[in-house]
Amino acid sequence: MAKTAAAVQQYWADQLELMRTLPAEVHSRQPESIHDLRAASRRLKATVRLYQPLLRPRLANNLIELLDWYNAQLGQARDAEVIAEEVADLLDERPGARAVIAALEAEARRTAHIADRMLGSERASQVLQVVAELVDDPWRASGGAPADDRVLGRVRWAEKRIARQWRDGPTGGEGPLEWAHRLRRRAKAARYAAESVEGAIPESKKKAAGYARVATLLGIVQDTVVIKRALMVWPTALVADPVAARERLAEEARSEVPQAVRGALPPDLLGENLARGDTEFQNQA
Repeated sequence: MAKTAAAVQQYWADQLELMRTLPAEVHSRQPESIHDLRAASRRLKATVRLYQPLLRPRLANNLIELLDWYNAQLGQARDAEVIAEEVADLLDERPGARAVIAALEAEARRTAHIADRMLGSERASQVLQVVAELVDDPWRASGGAPADDRVLGRVRWAEKRIARQWRDGPTGGEGPLEWAHRLRRRAKAARYAAESVEGAIPESKKKAAGYARVATLLGIVQDTVVIKRALMVWPTALVADPVAARERLAEEARSEVPQAVRGALPPDLLGENLARGDTEFQNQA
């Protein structure tokens, strides 16, 4: 078997192991368990989409549909968890903060309970069965796994997508926030693509870290919008200063995005000229 294809299958096996063991931690409400489980399922979905042209069609299509459902269930719980944690840190011991924090923590518990029930369902078991099938026999080619150049061609494709989006900027009436959200998804996809071949190409670890940095910075910007929305229903006197502090954090992250993107992307995909992405983030600063 080609070494990169074997590395990808091992990457999927690692995510499957997490998806088998982490539900018990979600059930016992262990810290970060929902985050870790969601990350594993997202890695799977992103890389199944990436390698879909090389995979058995029915298997890939079925798995993407199942993972869409699985991730949506976990996503609601994780989003509520993040908002509750971030707001608790922002409000700290401010007078009146307890009511806000208690309401958000109650929502986090409610959605975590729903996620826990989902993980014990028959459909969740089906997800694990299909992932196991992917690990064992994923490839379309009747002769076995694809050659290294075909696997690495898909990794390169993921990098081309984020480079093209950075060069071109928002399209089709897309607003700055929508564009940044799509850019973050592309950065995550490029990260997972690089991670998936680390077992065969160790230097891909550095590349994955570069794309992870881009996604983290954009995540701070995106989470700030969500946190502001959650706080604005409460009295201005209580939330104005915490919102301002969070906006300053987002501005700092936003200012670092261009350098992070240029540090992550291969130079031949970006070039030396100023890209629309540079302009967008300068305008937002």
